[in-house]
Amino acid sequence: MNKNQKIFRWVLILFTLLMIALAVQMAVNTTAPWNKKKHSSR
Repeated sequence: MNKNQKIFRWVLILFTLLMIALAVQMAVNTTAPWNKKKHSSR
């Protein structure tokens, strides 16, 4: 039980980090309304 809880906790942490990374990636790729003044060439 203890080992399973530890594995589950690590999976949960990795999943959370993956979601954060995806959110940051989407935030970087999309232009925010307050950043449209700077025309970044991509």
